[in-house]
Amino acid sequence: MSSSRRLIGLAAAVLLMASACGKSNAPSTTSAGQAGATTTKATTGGATSDSIVVGTTDSLQNSFDPAQAYDYFGSEVVFNSAETLVTFAPNETKVSPLLAKALPKISDDALTYTFDLRDGVKFTDGTTMDSAAVKFSLERAKAFGDKDSESAGFLLAGIKSIDTPSPTQVVITLDKPNVTFLSRLAYSVASIISPAAYKNNVLSGSEDEKTAVTKYKSDTIVATGRYKLKAYKEKESLEFEANPDYWGDKPKTKRVLVRLYDKSSALKLALQNHEVDAAFRTLQPDETAFFKSQTGFKVVEGEGPGIRYLVFQTTTKPWDNPDMRRAVAAAVNRQPVIDEILKGTAKPLPSMIPTSFDTFEPKWTQLYGDGTAKDKVDSYLKAAGVPEGQKVDVDFWFSPTHYGDTEAGVAQVMARALEATGRFNVKISNVEWAEYGKKRKAGEMPVFLMGWYPDYLDEDDYLEPFANPKLFDPAKWEDQKMLDLVAQQQKEVDASKRKTVIKDAQSYMADQAPYVPVFQISQFASTSDKVSGVTLDASQIFRYWLLEKKG
Repeated sequence: MSSSRRLIGLAAAVLLMASACGKSNAPSTTSAGQAGATTTKATTGGATSDSIVVGTTDSLQNSFDPAQAYDYFGSEVVFNSAETLVTFAPNETKVSPLLAKALPKISDDALTYTFDLRDGVKFTDGTTMDSAAVKFSLERAKAFGDKDSESAGFLLAGIKSIDTPSPTQVVITLDKPNVTFLSRLAYSVASIISPAAYKNNVLSGSEDEKTAVTKYKSDTIVATGRYKLKAYKEKESLEFEANPDYWGDKPKTKRVLVRLYDKSSALKLALQNHEVDAAFRTLQPDETAFFKSQTGFKVVEGEGPGIRYLVFQTTTKPWDNPDMRRAVAAAVNRQPVIDEILKGTAKPLPSMIPTSFDTFEPKWTQLYGDGTAKDKVDSYLKAAGVPEGQKVDVDFWFSPTHYGDTEAGVAQVMARALEATGRFNVKISNVEWAEYGKKRKAGEMPVFLMGWYPDYLDEDDYLEPFANPKLFDPAKWEDQKMLDLVAQQQKEVDASKRKTVIKDAQSYMADQAPYVPVFQISQFASTSDKVSGVTLDASQIFRYWLLEKKG
């Protein structure tokens, strides 16, 4: 998963049964006011009221095929040109129907989901969206997930069968209860596509992984979304045009041009010069601060689901000893990272589950403090058998560019906090992302920084991937008690009981400390003050169709 949104390479509350909180997380806006504002008409591209130019430093890692698009930007493109049976409405953490007429009927044993589909919905090739298309799309994505380690199709692995009693009804049966299933169906991998357009892009079942990848349809998207992807110039731009036959509310803006930049400094300059109307993913903290105070611009901030955390290679000495890991956890001081390096653009994270969930509990700080309690460090080192006053060597790694220009500063401030206890000697090393991934898989980095964006909006996606080696588990922890807790919360349909299990899972993970959560990432979009409709929420869907520009 080296390029997936899960690793924040670039990265969504189950209705009825999930325990994710339903509170609204509406974004806030900071503006320098209207006085002296200049026009937002682009100096290149001629943006008018029926078009908007969005700039980004993101890039496409795989393809536009919903069955493969597993990086943040690829999923963003799919979300704006294809649709799923259910979705997350802006600022909501519970699913609502989209291509389905209503939320499904769920059997008493929580294995069968019956969906009734909307009538009269067409794909952009003119063919009809029906139950056969749903079956084709989900089975195709699931099959690719079985073959390609870079595909998000594994999220649909729990599907046992799909039946189509009528053109407007689909019955999905799972192999075991999983209360996260609806949230998984809201992710881009479950987008419904035209069987006619993708009939030659399916697996026969005999392909190896390399051959399977060639079966993806990477040049365009044929689906039911509000936009059609009209053109893609690699490393340059993407052009979207409103789907004239869209079944629902039309997009606010007819055309969206997305320009790709290789550096945040170039993106900042483009926005400053009105060559783009909005900059999203990613300006550096000081660049975002610039537009907060600049007349004619504004910054929209939303709570982000992304987290950053420290990983211990638990199969490597001395980090196979939980007390050694606990000692480092007690020395991690989050606030200086937020203040000195991130300039307030993130917030300290005392749990692997973000604060947006009502199951969140600050277990790590409850156990280990805020990084200033040297007595806790000494106590854990004593329990680990380290003589009083002896220092422990920490081989600490980070990737210098993958997470942005601030990463070196994050590593240095964290190392400084460890050494300030007088009990650690920290050696900092770094390699670029491709080599970083290889070293992680080989277990060659004893202690290292990582990041995470969830695929689906549920606490489960902050638990299972960090316990199940078949999914991720960068610490190589593979703890059976944790796996049992994960399985228990996945099948618990009683929301109150599930909440208890999730809290127990947090407590156990904190106690064993294979990971140390450090900070939660906020989302920012800097725009001209003539732009409205920016939605930044935990679903991670950047909705082009709501963007609008005056003048």
